[in-house]
Amino acid sequence: MLQPVGTARGITESMPTGDKTTRNLVHDAAGDSAATGSGEMWGDLFLARLAPETKSGLSPAQLEDIKRVAAAVAPGRHRVDWRFSLPASLGGKRFYGVLLAGADRRGARRHAQDRMMRRQYRRRPGRSNVQALAVGFALVALVLMLLAGIVHADETKVVGIEGADNRTPIETEVWPWTALGRINREIGGHCTGALIAPDLVLTAAHCLYNFKDERWTIPMEVHFVAGYHRGDYREHARADDFTVSPNWVPDRAKDESNIGNDWALVHLERSLTIEPVPLSSRSFQQMKLAAAAGELTIAGYNGDYAEILTEDHGCQLVAKAEGGRLLLHDCDATFGSSGAPLLLVTPDSTEIIGLQSAIVELEDGRSFGAAVPIEAFRKAARSH
Repeated sequence: MLQPVGTARGITESMPTGDKTTRNLVHDAAGDSAATGSGEMWGDLFLARLAPETKSGLSPAQLEDIKRVAAAVAPGRHRVDWRFSLPASLGGKRFYGVLLAGADRRGARRHAQDRMMRRQYRRRPGRSNVQALAVGFALVALVLMLLAGIVHADETKVVGIEGADNRTPIETEVWPWTALGRINREIGGHCTGALIAPDLVLTAAHCLYNFKDERWTIPMEVHFVAGYHRGDYREHARADDFTVSPNWVPDRAKDESNIGNDWALVHLERSLTIEPVPLSSRSFQQMKLAAAAGELTIAGYNGDYAEILTEDHGCQLVAKAEGGRLLLHDCDATFGSSGAPLLLVTPDSTEIIGLQSAIVELEDGRSFGAAVPIEAFRKAARSH
């Protein structure tokens, strides 16, 4: 029996995560995770990545505080990412801290806010010096405690990544990667989509549903940004209509029996000039043989690498599940990759065999990616 992975909302609310829309179109990508819905999604993901022993030592109020702070920080990789906790023996209380450092990803609006804050602090004599001393003492104390073994670093686990992280970045300047892009919602959140016709994009149904308001996203508020890479992109178009699986039920989005219906077609307001990615006509056995030969790939805009396209090439199809309505695979993919195409890539061709929907956990504790097989949406796509 299949069960949704720990944070069940990873299949629904938390799978789309990231920007409201590409920074070149409507909003600044640097401020996306503070948006309603999107920030909550990242907060859920942040809590899911905490070490169990750390989580168990925190009260519900402390967890809510951590989630609220995490919601204000855009997801991304940092050169320094330390999560640490102090033992309960210090004053009878348990403390949790995070130290992040890396490349400056602040947008123009954030820089302007920071400059204004610095000017305000300068008007208060001694304030900036006191803050600098406080930060310096805190860092020195942290280093000393790490050396003394008082503080221990917490191991973090990205949902959907088993063992070593095999994802690698892809340059989106060449086909088929130019035909993949971000599904950006103006209400917040992103997923991955693949161009399968000049004006048709394949993605997951739950990417187009607003679970907070219990309604479908308005098509004109959905953007497909093809070949997106750190703010640049190849082509862009808004949606003007959706075709959603008639069997997908939002109220049962967490049920494994419903995941196999989690597909949607986004109709664009205009045709793009990029060559679409064809749908496969292979049988499951043929797909499995091709995967065994190292041809299977998943490529998407994962939440922790939201600004770039990453792929896991050479992963494997594990099995069919739910009466053949799900493809289980061991490809590395996490939040934000919903709707990402499961591809067979050879030197001569590329074809879609399924689309990423969720992460499921078996009774023995192993977790796998769950993809909707091509049979579920091939007829609807070809009738377009």
